[in-house]
Amino acid sequence: MLWERVNDALAKSGAAIERIGYSELGREILAAHCGSYNAKQIIITAGIHARECYTALVVLEQIKFTLNQKVGGGVYFVPLVNPDGAEIFEHGDSTWKANGKGVDLNCNFDARWGTGAQNVTVAGAAGYIGEYPLCAKESRALHDFTLRVSPSMTVSYHCMGGELYWEFFQTGKTRERDEKIAAAIARHIGVRKVDGDLNSAGGYKDFCVETLRIPAVTIELLDKGNHPFSPQDFTAAAQVNKDLPKFILDML
Repeated sequence: MLWERVNDALAKSGAAIERIGYSELGREILAAHCGSYNAKQIIITAGIHARECYTALVVLEQIKFTLNQKVGGGVYFVPLVNPDGAEIFEHGDSTWKANGKGVDLNCNFDARWGTGAQNVTVAGAAGYIGEYPLCAKESRALHDFTLRVSPSMTVSYHCMGGELYWEFFQTGKTRERDEKIAAAIARHIGVRKVDGDLNSAGGYKDFCVETLRIPAVTIELLDKGNHPFSPQDFTAAAQVNKDLPKFILDML
């Protein structure tokens, strides 16, 4: 199963590993750190949505690459935010995006919570906002970890679409900064920067933009295909994205 594969890879990686929390069903959620602790930090996450769990393999490749580079800061990697959901997906439910209790983690952050166009108020495979913001153990763990790290930027990997989302009601110079960074990342990894899409809410990116006032992007990997995807579908994306942490730190 993917959770065991990710944890084994982290243990063997040589990176500094820490547990940031537990899933609803008691699985560890692990983070790896590469680089310095005494400069700017960024956080890169994957596997927030169950059926998109193999985005974790892209992050594992980034860890291997970053460990062998000189980077101007530090990177925290959280390859599998939703291990329970990944287990449900791998046991055959190709529609499942939520955690083990039917909460969609990327709708559960305190960022205009419950106002997304596809939000629902009943637990299920996708879109359920939860009883209240951060009610899910996984979203709470990532939220608290992010506040502790106080990153300069965050990146969230999802799939699919070959797109990059960056907006969440920024204005003025903050908007100019965030758009410039988003455009550079989109060019670097060959995805389309999406402008003007404000239909989602309660996501990790949204929380980072609105509460922390930092640039944050959601990258939708794979520009074609259909769910369910296999681990092999992410091989090319892993190579294209492996140097993105260094690219971001150099840019910041």
